[in-house]
Amino acid sequence: MGIEREVERLIREGKIFDAFEYVKENAPEDLRDTIEKSFRDAEAIKQLDGFWKKIMLILHFAYASQDALERNDKQSLVSCVVSSVNAIKLSVELGMKSITPMLMRNAARALIMMDMKENAERMYLEAEKMCEELGDEELLAAVENDLATLYYDMGKYNEGKVKVEEALEIRRKLEDKEALAETLSTASEIYVKLGNFDEAEKCYSEAEGIYRGLAEAKESFKLNLAILLSNFAMFRKKLGRYHDSEKMLLEALGIFKELEKIDPDFSQFVATAYKHLGDLYREMKEYVKAEEYYKLSREKFRDIQSRWESIAS
Repeated sequence: MGIEREVERLIREGKIFDAFEYVKENAPEDLRDTIEKSFRDAEAIKQLDGFWKKIMLILHFAYASQDALERNDKQSLVSCVVSSVNAIKLSVELGMKSITPMLMRNAARALIMMDMKENAERMYLEAEKMCEELGDEELLAAVENDLATLYYDMGKYNEGKVKVEEALEIRRKLEDKEALAETLSTASEIYVKLGNFDEAEKCYSEAEGIYRGLAEAKESFKLNLAILLSNFAMFRKKLGRYHDSEKMLLEALGIFKELEKIDPDFSQFVATAYKHLGDLYREMKEYVKAEEYYKLSREKFRDIQSRWESIAS
């Protein structure tokens, strides 16, 4: 039956609602009402059996796997792991192997946010193995990048270096600029921890160039650019290159302020940028400027706290 192949492709591309419609249109006529109802009420799936029950279950579990991850609260993260594991079992039964590592990656990301890093590592390594078996380089690069970030958080910098360099090799070949910039940013942080400052500088600079180009084409990348500039500035401060650091932090602050005008949630980035500038000027022994930015940071953080308290009440 070719239905599972098309459903697999649509899930792989993140088009789960299109997959629902495809299943409904290609199901036997006497099942279409039940399938339509199951879009809104998963309990209706119990009325199905065999192939059609499995195909509807994997759609629901795959949707829940992604949706719960994006909600990010504790209950949703548990739901993400459970839904992902159920979807993985069904993907194996239905021969939809190409989506299995994607579902494993969702579960691993949820496990990290639940502070279950060893479990996440095991899930990532299974996903890595399956990506290699399938020859899925795009997803393999994403898994390797995630693993590098995880190893960085766990203090396993040498292991992180191996994974991030594998991700870089693949992403350079695939020529996905956004993905490459993400991995370059990850690599730069790992190289700093390993004391390989020359490689860190190269990665930061290359990522900056890519994000500048992306931000010119699409404003949504301005946040990525500002975060990269802030991290790059902290690196240059570490090397004593204070004026370079100052220039980058002021540019990042300007972007964060622009974004704050659009959405108050960006206030925390502004407050943090003020703090970084205060730290920089203190290290430069420009104490008046340092106190000025520390004051701005304190005021901004107080405003954020007040806003959160008013929303909570």
